[in-house]
Amino acid sequence: MLIDRSSRVWAMRRDDVVSAQVLQTRAERFSDDAAPRALISGEWLDGSDFARLVDGIAIVPVYGPLMRSFSYWSWSYEEVERDLRLAEAHPKVRQIVLDIDSPGGLASGCGDCAALIRSLGKPVTAFIGGMAASAAYWLASAAPRIEVGSGAILGSIGSVIEYVDMEPYFEKLGARIIRVVAEQSPNKRLDPESAEGQAELQALVDAAGAAFVAGVAEGRGVTEAEVLDRFGRGLVFDGGEAIARGMADGKSTLSALVAGLAGRGLSSHAVSASAAQETPMDWASLTLAALREHRPDLVTAMETAATQAAAAAQTQAVADAASAERARILGIEDIDDGSHPDLVSAAKADGKTTPEQLAFAIMKAEKNAGSDLLRTRAEADASAAVPPAAPRTTTGKPSGSIEDQAKAEWDRDGDLRAEFQDNFTSYLAFRKAEASGSARIKRAG
Repeated sequence: MLIDRSSRVWAMRRDDVVSAQVLQTRAERFSDDAAPRALISGEWLDGSDFARLVDGIAIVPVYGPLMRSFSYWSWSYEEVERDLRLAEAHPKVRQIVLDIDSPGGLASGCGDCAALIRSLGKPVTAFIGGMAASAAYWLASAAPRIEVGSGAILGSIGSVIEYVDMEPYFEKLGARIIRVVAEQSPNKRLDPESAEGQAELQALVDAAGAAFVAGVAEGRGVTEAEVLDRFGRGLVFDGGEAIARGMADGKSTLSALVAGLAGRGLSSHAVSASAAQETPMDWASLTLAALREHRPDLVTAMETAATQAAAAAQTQAVADAASAERARILGIEDIDDGSHPDLVSAAKADGKTTPEQLAFAIMKAEKNAGSDLLRTRAEADASAAVPPAAPRTTTGKPSGSIEDQAKAEWDRDGDLRAEFQDNFTSYLAFRKAEASGSARIKRAG
């Protein structure tokens, strides 16, 4: 864990073993009784503490955590830049190899060192023998070609701020921490656990991360979007996977690489080794197999994009279908008045009946029910019988209104009164119905 309360931004992956090894190497180199020694065969590069010259190839080591300025205990961008300039100016140096085994380091100064690598007039190749993580990969990506050794890992593109708050520990020991901030600077020394403090740190680390992505994109000759899509967003990869993703160009050993470069001689710095070996592609007869052979990273990216697009389309289709079904059920429930539960239940279950189709079915059922009711009532009316009234004896042709006639008949006919139970109102209603044709007397026989 990085113990740092200074809010410095790091582009580094933790690796205690590499760090310890570097401390030992540098301690032995700078001890009072030690003589300068190279880490590989070859003569010493004049003016450098660790760089060496083998058959015209300058090998510049980049080991362990990387600081901005020179340190006796760790490598720094300042030391790497000094060795690169020495190699550039040395008359015997024809090519330069960056021998990298580093978990990364401070973001501050890394971009400048990468820019120097890209500006050199002599060809540069990065060799990753162990690890090129975070800032170390930023430096490697600035070289026109990257070779990886067996077991190497690389990547971890991004930046981080990590700290340990020691104040509670000191306070527990009895220390009193007193801090006075000028009133003109209320945002100075923000609590990193507060929302404002978190925002400040997030802005710093995001800016460093964006510069990192832009630097890698420029060095590898790809877009920033491709870096974000294919280079892992902070993940590390083994050599084979890194090559497939376009993060490195080939596998080798340091000795084989140096021997090959020494035999190849000078080459243009403007054209990378991988570009020099390319042959024109016959696009008219291009096959998937040929594309996979020459650009496996591109095929992988295309396949990944197609898979993601298909998955997204399927997810959208499912969401659309669910939304449509919800709308259908809600529409059915809107027209359900409880009179036809069987029709409503069947419509909900079949998954296809629309609210409009259900409304039509309900209307049709209502129409059929109304026709049956009318037919039943007609049949009941046809079979209905009105009890025959007793013969009415009249003298002469009836005269007067229906009320007068009914009154006269009622007064003179005791049987009639008995038949209607002395209820003249009922008899008058019967006479009116009889006169209008709404009632009739059905005679037996």
